[in-house]
Amino acid sequence: DDRGCDILSYDLELRLDPSAGTVTGTVAVGFAALADGLDTLRLDLVGALTVTGITRGGGCAPFLHTGAALHVLLAPPAAVGRPDTVVVSWQGRPPRHGPFRAGLMFRSHDAGTPLDPGDDVPVIANVSQPWSAHSWWPCKDLPADKALVSLAVTVPDTLSVMANGTLLGTDPADPGWRRWAWREAYPIAPYLVSVAISDYVGWDEDCRPAVGGPVPLEFRIFPQDSAKAAFDLAPTCAMVEMMADLAGPWPFPGEKYAQAEIIWAGAMEHQTATSFARFLLTGTGYFENFVIHELAHQWFGDSLTPATWADLWLNEGFARYCEALWLERSRGPEAYRQYLQQIGPLAHPDLFTEQGLLGDPDPILPNLMVYDKGAWLLHSLRLLLGDRDFFAFLADYATRPELVHGTVTTADAVAAAERASGRDLGAFFTAWLQTTAVAEIAAEVVVTPRRGGTALVAVTLEQRQDPVFPVAVPVVVTTAQGTSREIVRLEDRRGTFSFTVPAPVAAVAIDPDSLVLMRRAAPAPPPLAVAGPAPNPVPAAGAVFVVTPAADGPVTVRVYDARGRLLGSHDLGSLPSGQPFQWRWLPAAADGRPLPSGVAWLEFRSAGGRAVRQAVVLH
Repeated sequence: DDRGCDILSYDLELRLDPSAGTVTGTVAVGFAALADGLDTLRLDLVGALTVTGITRGGGCAPFLHTGAALHVLLAPPAAVGRPDTVVVSWQGRPPRHGPFRAGLMFRSHDAGTPLDPGDDVPVIANVSQPWSAHSWWPCKDLPADKALVSLAVTVPDTLSVMANGTLLGTDPADPGWRRWAWREAYPIAPYLVSVAISDYVGWDEDCRPAVGGPVPLEFRIFPQDSAKAAFDLAPTCAMVEMMADLAGPWPFPGEKYAQAEIIWAGAMEHQTATSFARFLLTGTGYFENFVIHELAHQWFGDSLTPATWADLWLNEGFARYCEALWLERSRGPEAYRQYLQQIGPLAHPDLFTEQGLLGDPDPILPNLMVYDKGAWLLHSLRLLLGDRDFFAFLADYATRPELVHGTVTTADAVAAAERASGRDLGAFFTAWLQTTAVAEIAAEVVVTPRRGGTALVAVTLEQRQDPVFPVAVPVVVTTAQGTSREIVRLEDRRGTFSFTVPAPVAAVAIDPDSLVLMRRAAPAPPPLAVAGPAPNPVPAAGAVFVVTPAADGPVTVRVYDARGRLLGSHDLGSLPSGQPFQWRWLPAAADGRPLPSGVAWLEFRSAGGRAVRQAVVLH
């Protein structure tokens, strides 16, 4: 829904009154018509806020504000190729809004005496994901239409303001008030526009990753939490180093990366200025995963922003997977594996099969599936492609010029993965994103000793689910010389993979570290299963065979001696599928004479099945 226009810029001027919980503001909305004759500019603004006037070209512009829709009538209509501007003035008390009951929030933090509210300090901050920006300022509240933003905020002079981009300066306003002017130099989606306001103390750090230019780090914290925050946020520069190594240089060169403490229930990756909830600062590093998660969003979510909310996994799945990559880099492969278990089978015993489609989540938020299944998709893609191609994909996707600072779709991520790997990945992504399927895999292992002490290991894997999709499965072989690891890639419903090991095999394990999101299935029953004889050796009184065909139909038996001569045949009749049938065999030739002691071979045949069993006849 482009609404016939492209938003070019927002110039916001806000006055936020923490005592009243109100906003008074103007915004100059720069836009361009996408076709001649645009006579209405539709913006979004909740009905709880009051529009006090709109101007265009210095004159008043008529408007209609109904519900959350603000229609500005353009007379004369806007023309293609001629940038235009309307200026909207509004005021009011922003309501709690969206799935998180957030929007622009007026709260406070205790400054030292919990029982005395007199020393409480205001905290003003917003969380606008996914569509709550219009709960506090007029905008086209769609992620696909990014624009340049300048933001000036006037607040009591006891408070300071953190916002997107670069601080241009501060100036006294009315007595007791101060104006803070910020500018974001890179296109930004409305939900990522941010203010975080309180009596912050802080520190700055000059972070210089090996890839790209310097990244100024800024930390703005409530005074009483500064020691805890200094410990918890200390890894930030190392995390920037990892992200630059994986996904390219800091995507907003010339601008800082800030983390500002707020009062809320989580953290939010506002562009260049993450908001970080107070409860996450413990002084123990317990919530370290939040720090890397929000930082990763600067690449995956802020620079590359999904064009529609249906593709939210491009934000949350990538950021969640970066949590696992940070653990792998900082603590090793076992920490990586354990974290995948925590966000996979342990948190989702159904393996996401009952949680809807990752490619079209409902609800958009809150929805852990887009985080956790999205991360598992990327981990599974890494297994399938191998590290070289997978990390080439990450770097290409995050740094491709036509995507950086723009909007992306799942098709863009698929194209990057296919470029890096040189293979068609449509079946893989379709299964993960557009179905609720999970791999159900049956495995059979056959080990054949070879001369010289080597062995041939044959692993047969079969997918039982629909649709069939490419899946990579680790196989670990243990010998007297140690263990070896193979990744077998099953592209079809069934495949057999063979490899030679240099010593006798002690054990073969299929995915012993649970790195594959799958259910383990029993091997498919053979077309004809035969158990027996019992007893063996077979006495003159005979022995019992248990015959189970996989399909309805006739079953016959032929008996041969050790030299291959036919001794006799038997017709067991038409047997039902899946039903064990007991047949007693008397060791006699076709003419009824008892067979002499020795070895006999019995060949069982059914429709599509054959089984051979050895019997030792003993008198």
